[in-house]
Amino acid sequence: MTPARDTESLDQIKSRLRGSFLSQLPDRLHQARALLATLGPGTEDRDALQTLHRLFHTLKGSGASFGFTSIEAPAKAAEQALAQVLDGRLAVTEALLTRLHEQVDTLARLDLDPADASDTPHRPSFALPARRPGADRGGDRRERLIYLCDDDPDLIQQLAQQLACFGYQVRPFPTLAALHEAIRAQTPAAVIMDVTFPEGPFAGPEALDLLREDAGLAAPCVFISNRDDFAARLRAVRAAGAAYCPKPIKTVEIVEILDLITDRTPTEPFHVLIVDDDRDLAEYHAMVLESAGMVIRVATAPDQVLGLLGTFSADLVLMDLYMPDCSGPELARVLRQIPDYTSLPIIYVSSETNMDRQFEAMEVGVDGFLTKPIAAERLVTEVRLRAERMRMLHALMVRDSLTGLFNHNTILQFLEVAVASAKRVDRPLCFAMIDIDRFKQVNDTYGHATGDQVLMALSRTLKLRLRNNDLVGRYGGEEFAVILADAAIDEAHRIIETLRAGFAEVVFTSDDREFSCTFSAGLAGFPAFATAEALTEAADQALYRAKDGGRNRVVLARAEAGPIPDAAVLRETEAPNIP
Repeated sequence: MTPARDTESLDQIKSRLRGSFLSQLPDRLHQARALLATLGPGTEDRDALQTLHRLFHTLKGSGASFGFTSIEAPAKAAEQALAQVLDGRLAVTEALLTRLHEQVDTLARLDLDPADASDTPHRPSFALPARRPGADRGGDRRERLIYLCDDDPDLIQQLAQQLACFGYQVRPFPTLAALHEAIRAQTPAAVIMDVTFPEGPFAGPEALDLLREDAGLAAPCVFISNRDDFAARLRAVRAAGAAYCPKPIKTVEIVEILDLITDRTPTEPFHVLIVDDDRDLAEYHAMVLESAGMVIRVATAPDQVLGLLGTFSADLVLMDLYMPDCSGPELARVLRQIPDYTSLPIIYVSSETNMDRQFEAMEVGVDGFLTKPIAAERLVTEVRLRAERMRMLHALMVRDSLTGLFNHNTILQFLEVAVASAKRVDRPLCFAMIDIDRFKQVNDTYGHATGDQVLMALSRTLKLRLRNNDLVGRYGGEEFAVILADAAIDEAHRIIETLRAGFAEVVFTSDDREFSCTFSAGLAGFPAFATAEALTEAADQALYRAKDGGRNRVVLARAEAGPIPDAAVLRETEAPNIP
């Protein structure tokens, strides 16, 4: 955001941009007359024709966007005639040149004033964000109260215990009346409830309707049920249910849903790069998107784009179709030839209305086409939808599907970046390798579904209790990796040791049997180990030594450590914590 936009109101910004547009209009019309003076019947000066076309194209789009509707008709007539000439469908004749001069004269005679511009289709209907993104971080799961209501006492006890393992505070209720009374006293972060109760086949959704009306309940609700038919699902939807989970309940599934619907952490604002040679219109679109809470950068020349993308992680690019020296389709081709930008969403924002030209321009791999003038609400909606899709696809590529942690390749890439940063600022850094002890026995004894719950519990323990600037990844199988930035080895050891002790106290339940798990960890620090590869190898060796030393411990890497012990030395013995 520019300093000017930081201090001006929306109306002040629009008034300034309109004034700037009008102040440039005489020079643009003078340029049009000068170019027309160089043309004659049958001319083949394509550069002059293209420049004229861009000029009228800009006047049409910008004039309409700023609310000067009287500019649109003459500018559009001239732009369309020149487009037909450039397409070879129309010849340059004396009559055509005369009409173009008349369009310029019409534009020059317009009596325009910023105060007369129409705001009807372009005024944003939304307000500025009430707070800056990230200013109010949501509470962790220990602050998220979940009400669980089901007339099966065994189920609610088991599910409550399992959800508690993932950090949620759960209060079970065996009756709808008890739930109603509790909600009157305290509103939860979410409600989990059955569909069917003794009161009726749809008593759960009916009770939720009453709670929303009578008690003003606004918390989201997850329905659980033995029923998986359309009628039950439809009734749950009509009661504004956020999700529906058939029994038997998959705890991992419920946790994922609760994480989503109870997370109060503000979403990271979308990052958008605007590319338009019309600086005023680019700033206008930037103003609209910034008003919706997005972070914007503006490039007024295509050759600025690669430099900006190198330092600005854009979720989406908005670009004009017609620009001097490099057109929108040419710039899109440049970006699509760079591996990092092959999936970056690109949307044209142009006053081009010819459908054939729009489709031709999109053939280079562009995701959408918005026609100027575009209403502020639609611009925000189109950008938000495509940016959300981009983030979702990116998350699928860099995160582990079960735990939601960064995957193997991504966490190692982050380690490379973290080491480079630590070297640059001369700060400490630690890397931990964590492995769940005797995890194969968990799978063999209780099944893979229970093993998945253990993996999820550890992943959430790591995310819940590590510092905000620490990075966590699933290294593979039951192994996890943690990057502890700006942490000396003693502090990192204390953090991982606290995690180890806490995880050992988690009680898991499977088929009425209880058990606990532990983990072992190896820890290496920078600058004792000066590269990402050295840190990884050292932490891995320390992890093996933790296993060899009896498991359920954290071992620090030694610079003089020898080779990894032979696998035979690390054979597993009977685990005392698994019955």
